[in-house]
Amino acid sequence: MFSLRKLLATVVAAAALFAGAEASQAQVLVYKMDFSKTGGSINFSFFDRAYFVVDALGGVGSFIFTYREDGRDFYLTAEDSGEMFFAVKPGEVERAVVRATATNGTAQSEYLAIGRLDRTVSFNPRGQRISAHVASTLRGNVLASDSEEDVSFEFDKAIGFAGFAELKATLDETRTDSANRGDLTVSGTIAEIVDDLTGMGFEEDTGDTGDDETESDEEESQ
Repeated sequence: MFSLRKLLATVVAAAALFAGAEASQAQVLVYKMDFSKTGGSINFSFFDRAYFVVDALGGVGSFIFTYREDGRDFYLTAEDSGEMFFAVKPGEVERAVVRATATNGTAQSEYLAIGRLDRTVSFNPRGQRISAHVASTLRGNVLASDSEEDVSFEFDKAIGFAGFAELKATLDETRTDSANRGDLTVSGTIAEIVDDLTGMGFEEDTGDTGDDETESDEEESQ
């Protein structure tokens, strides 16, 4: 699953794009993301799921990606690696936008999802009731590719990858409510999700792309 290993590295590298952009504390939203590969991809494997945690008012957010490999479940934390903002056209419905772009060597990936602000959620920070309009669902796409021009070519091994995946982000109301009842920050919420995943048997993956990469046995998607 060499393409997934390279994607792990690009996600970690994405954090550098937003490093130092610490947002002021606010109530948080937790989105659960599901991915499904689409046709036209080659040598392409991808994550199973992700969580995106961000302030309810938008700004820099953090991801936790999960995937299964060789019968084991892994998670990867990428703090400050994505962003949510709001796009407005006067007289029409506002949209929430989640995006992330990353490069690492010859590997590149981009995430983009858009959703209608169709839900109102309420928070009670310091005893004051606050309401916010949020997107219950965002939909979009992921594009990823790598020429792997720095890899020695061998006739019996795959090289390079390119792929597409559909992305669906759904507001996780249970985790959102739990985080805000505990007055957690984005980082604190990420830590809470990591604890839950660890309790379910997930292991941490640092995104290292060493020489232990598994030889690709992936088939070209139909």
